[in-house]
This record gives sequence, C-alpha cells and structure tokens, in this order.
Amino acid sequence: MPAVAASVWADVVVVAVLTVIALLGFGPAFGQLGYLVAGIGGLVVGTAVAMAGVLLRLPLVATVLIGIAAYFVFGTAFALPGEGIVGVIPGLTSLGDLATGAVFGWSDAVTLRAPLEAPSYLAVVPFAATLVVSLAAVSLAMRMPSTGQRATLRAALLVAGPTVLFLAAILLGTRDAYFAGIRGVAFAAIALGWLGWRIRSSKRSIAPDPGLTRRAIAGSAVIVLVAVVAGGVLGTLVSPSSSSRLVVRDAVQPPFNPLDYPAPLAGFRKYTNDLRKTKLFSATNLPSGSLIRLATMDSYNGIVWSVTGPGEQTDGSGSFELLGSTIPSPSLFTPGAKTESKFSVLGYDNVWLPSLGYMDALRFGAHPGDSDPRDTVRVNTATGTTAVTSGVSRGMTYTVDATAQKIPNDKALKNVPVAKVAMPSVTDVPDVIATKAEQYAGGSASAIQKLRNLERSLKKLGYLSHGRASDPVPSRAGEGADRMNDLLQKTPMVGDQEQYTSAFALMARHLGYPVRIVMGFKAHTSGKGTVTFTGNDITAWDEVAFQGVGWIPFFPTPTKTDAPKDQTVKPKLQPQPQVRQPPDTPPKADDLLTPVKTKDNKAPKDHHAFVLPVWVYYVGGILVLVALALFLPMAIVAIRKRRRRLRRARGPGDRRAAGAWDELVDGFGELGYSLPKVATRRVTAATLEAQSVEQGIPMQAGTLTELAADTDAAVFDETDVTEERSSQLWHRVEQSLESVSNSAGWLRRRIAAYRFVKRRSATSD
Repeated sequence: MPAVAASVWADVVVVAVLTVIALLGFGPAFGQLGYLVAGIGGLVVGTAVAMAGVLLRLPLVATVLIGIAAYFVFGTAFALPGEGIVGVIPGLTSLGDLATGAVFGWSDAVTLRAPLEAPSYLAVVPFAATLVVSLAAVSLAMRMPSTGQRATLRAALLVAGPTVLFLAAILLGTRDAYFAGIRGVAFAAIALGWLGWRIRSSKRSIAPDPGLTRRAIAGSAVIVLVAVVAGGVLGTLVSPSSSSRLVVRDAVQPPFNPLDYPAPLAGFRKYTNDLRKTKLFSATNLPSGSLIRLATMDSYNGIVWSVTGPGEQTDGSGSFELLGSTIPSPSLFTPGAKTESKFSVLGYDNVWLPSLGYMDALRFGAHPGDSDPRDTVRVNTATGTTAVTSGVSRGMTYTVDATAQKIPNDKALKNVPVAKVAMPSVTDVPDVIATKAEQYAGGSASAIQKLRNLERSLKKLGYLSHGRASDPVPSRAGEGADRMNDLLQKTPMVGDQEQYTSAFALMARHLGYPVRIVMGFKAHTSGKGTVTFTGNDITAWDEVAFQGVGWIPFFPTPTKTDAPKDQTVKPKLQPQPQVRQPPDTPPKADDLLTPVKTKDNKAPKDHHAFVLPVWVYYVGGILVLVALALFLPMAIVAIRKRRRRLRRARGPGDRRAAGAWDELVDGFGELGYSLPKVATRRVTAATLEAQSVEQGIPMQAGTLTELAADTDAAVFDETDVTEERSSQLWHRVEQSLESVSNSAGWLRRRIAAYRFVKRRSATSD
C-alpha cells in the first residue's frame, strides 16, 4: 500500500472545505437542509472511492467504475432516503430516480419553482455534483506529483472542480444569494492562499527554514482572516441588488404550456348540459359559500379566453411551475381563513385540478395509472390554478391546505386604487364593449364603484340561460366577439356565466383595470361532511386586483331566468315549396340548441393500445448505462493497447526487439505487478520473477531473465536483427504474458483489461 505524503492530505482537506463552501450556494434553490446532507454525502463517497483507488493501486478507469457503482449504492441513503428500504437500501424506485436525476435533474432544477422539493429526483443534483467533484479532485491530488513541472497544473486542476461547483450553485440558484459576500471572499482567500503555498513549495530548491515557514504561515493566516472579515462585511453592505444577479432559471421557460390544452371556459356548456347530473368529485370540510377554483383565464384573442401561455406571461398571469408539498403565497394577497379539505375525484377527467382558495400545501394520496402526480403537477401561485399534466381522473385523492383571500367591504375599498399589474393582451375586442363600458360604469371616480356599476348593470339587464331545450329562452354558447355583440346589442340580454364574465372582463379591461376570469364550482352546502359536486355546480366569476389587497371577486351573471319571450328577435319566415318531409325525430331534452365547436378538442384516449410500463424504461436505461460504463472504457483501452503493440512491432529489427520487451513489462504492469521506475532489463526481469513467487503465480525460473538477455543482445550487439529473430522474441513475450495472465486469475485479467501502461525502453547492464 503506497504511502501518502502529509501535504497531499492537506490538499484533500482544502478541496473538501472549498466544496462545502460551494455547496452552500444551493441553499436558496433547495430550501431545506436535505440538500446539505446529500451534498456532504456525495463528498464523503467520492473522496472515499478516490482514496481507495489510490491505496489499492487501481487504475483510474476502475476507480471511476467503482465511483459509478457507489453512486447507486449510497445515493439512496444520502439523497433519497424516503424511497429506500428502511431508508438506506436501494429499491427499484430509488435506482430509477438516481438515474433520472443524474441526467434530467440539472435541466429541471432551472425550470421549476424554488424551493425544489419535487420531483424527488431533484435531490440527486447536489449528491451527484459533490461526488463527481470530490472523486476527480482527490484522484488528481493523490495521483499527480505535487512537485516538478506539472505541480502548477495540478494545483490549478484541484481548484477547478470546487470553482465549477461554486458557479453552478449560482447559475442553478435563485436571485436570493446565500451569504454571497462571505462565501465568495472565504472561497477566494482559501483557494488563492493554498495555490500560492502549493506553487511556492513546489519550486523550493533548498531546505526551508522552519521558523521562516511558521512566520509566513502566520502572516498569511492573518491576511486571509482580515480579507474574509472585511470582504464579508463590505460584500454584505455594498452587494448588488438581487435583480442584477444572473441565474439560469430566469432565462428558461417552464416546460408546461397551458395552450396545449382546450380553453377551459369554452367547455362551460359541457358541464351545464352533458355532465349536469354526473358526480365529478367530492370535498370535505368546506366553509360556507366555498368556491372551488378550476382555471384562471386572463388572455383573450377575440374567440376564447385562455390560460396565458409561456410566451405572454406577465406579473399578473404568473407561470406554472413544479413545486414541492409546500406552496408559497402569491405576491398580491391578503390572507383570510385557512381550510384543510380532502378531495376525491369521481367522474371528473381533465388536466385542471379542483382546489380551494390559494393553496399552502398539496399532498396526493391514491392515484390511478403509472404516473405519479407529484412529478407532473404544475402550480401557478399568482392565479391559484393547478394542472396535472398526466391527468386528473377517477380514483385520485389529494388533500389541500388553503388560505382564502380576505374580502373587504366596498366602503374599505372606496379610496383604494386598482393594482398596477401587467396583464396579457386582449385582441379583437368588438366596439360595443367600449360603448357599454362607458355607459354602465357611470361617472364615479372610485374604481370599486365603477366595477359594481358594471356588475349591477349586467345582472339587472340580463337573463340566465344555459341553452338547454328546457330553458325558457334560447341562448347561444361562446365568448367570441360575435357572441359579445349578440349579448350586448340584442334584447333581451341572454346568456350564462361564460358570456357575462367575458363581457365584464372586457369592459373592465377597457377601463384600464387588471381583471381575469375564474372558472370553478360553487358549493351549495357546507360543513365538516362530504360535499359532492356535479356539472350543475359549475360557475365562473371575475376578479380584479386592488393595490395592497389582492384579487377581489365580482359576480356579474344574473339569476333570473324568466326573460320576456315576446321581445326575443325571431327570424323572418320565408315561404318554402311543399316537399314531403321525413318523420320528426324528437330531440333529447338537454341537447344544446346551438353547440359551439372549438378547434382544440381533446383527443380520444386509446385504452387498448399496448404501453410499456414506466419501470421498463428505467430498468432499460440503467442497464444501458451500466453496459456503457463497463464496456466503453474497456474498448478504449483495448484500442490503445492495439495501437501501442502495432507501433512497437514496426521499424528496424533492434527496435522491434526492444518493443517486444516493453510490451512484456507493460503487460505485467497491467496485471498489477509493481514496476521499478528506473532499472535495466535484467533487474526488471528479476523483480518480476520475485513478485510472481511472492504472489503464488507459477513461472519457470529464469524465463524472464533469459528474455531480457536475448533482448539486450538484439539491441546492443551491433548485428543485424532479422525478421525471424524479432518475431521469435515477440512470440516468447506473448507466451509468457498468456501464461502469467491465465495463472493470475479471472479478476486480475478483468482489471487488466481496464489498465493501460506505457513505459520507456529500459537500458542494458
């Protein structure tokens, strides 16, 4: 076992300290201290593997393979204890997440909302990062010489790993730095001080004065301490604002795009007609008058209201991000009552998750299918909208901890202006909106009064109809510009929540107010029992943002349904020729009179198609990675050995003879023999024969010594070495290597396949 100098152990300690300082930068992104346990665990595992590889004289390739195996063996305990057997032993789920996190964790870490709590494989990122850095740095520290021409390069490479980790923590983090000034100064002081000491010690030509060395170390320590304290204080006081901090997550769009799914409000009549009696979901412990939020829409294109996509997201629309079990509050919000409610999905099938108020926490229970909703849920904290990209369907259960928006009365809002919130654009708005907005709003200077005037005018002048055949007055579905013209210009004004909330929102936007439409359900009962919701409970309302208060709801939909029939506009009848007509087919009672067709209908699901289980992909991916890790290095080493042999077998006869001996010595070195650094061929032969005896490997006495003598004769006797003579030497070398390799055992042969040794030619006696 080779001895390790004390200075090398000091290098390992410095690398560990710099790695921990860099690791602390992940704090704002990961939040809880679990990342610190994973990161330090990776540091310990990587350092231990690197030391074992050196102390056991393993080649670098074998050490890397052991590091990969250690990653999967210890990753569960340090990074994913919740998925392991008794928290330590790896299971199929934890192994899959370790593989997924190593590949996709880095990209997901910059597209998801901090703190990064889900999906679970994100915890692998700090573990994998510190393991790779420590494995590489400690291997270099213990394998490369600390003195000589390459000492400066060695020192720079040792600092490079922790430096890259330090920068990665900044780029993958958030705008809120974790003691940036103190950490930055401490990292720079330690790294620069150590680099200076390492470079200075590598160039000493005489024995150092111990007293002078102690004074130099003491002086350097004082300078470093003053630099850390002064730099930390000044860095804290004069550090730039968080808005100027460059982080990758600000430049990356979240992967979830709500525009890939049907516009929620366009399907309003499906609930009021097709699903009117269908039990969709149930909820427990609902407060009185609870409103269940489904989707929030704030973008309009003249056809439908949509949930804003990534391309037009603003402060008001927010963005959809993958969060953990703890969900932050929106920026514009006044907290009210808190509620905990359990939801059970019955006949509901969509991507939008029914939720209560603004969620503080979301915990999934049972779920159908292979996809875990914790990995596919996306939350928009600004709008209180939650989507599950894998689908919300029968059998799913989840618990919501929510806080309601506190609603002040109109008197308290009289002098409160609307909030200055950037909203997505609305386009192709009909001219009647501007006319009616000015007419209904009146001349009040108060924003709340104008909005109440709009609300009261629509409720007073309008009538409610869902367009059913049984409704007293027919009503056309839709929220496009043509439907707004019909609603506001024809008499009587007839529609349902889809039309009235659209008209209110467009008129409020014309007046310059930030407004959005929320589609959801209204509970008709309350209490600690279970409330079951059907399609008949669907509703929609508007919300307007007030400065320092939050989003206040408005309900412009009228409740009266007895519209005067004699005032409805009827089409003129044109006389038609008498033609025999087919027998009438009576329509179903609840058929829509004028259904609306949308271009983004949901594709039918194929329940009969064969789909491979998710675990098959994980297992297959792990097997592919293991195969690449095992055979790719072996193939590279084999190619290099072949090139080495071909190069040595070319040239004049004496050079080919010397090459045969070099191939023999390198072959013994690859089998684990200890090779003398500088020695003649005969001394080398005697050394190798002695090691064979010590290791119990049978070898005919004098075989290598005779080969060494014949090689020296071919190289130095100044005679022409024929092709036959050099070929015989090569043949004897190959026989000796084959014999020793077979006697060394299977394990040593496998390790030798990953080793590559190339020494310079030896000298004669």
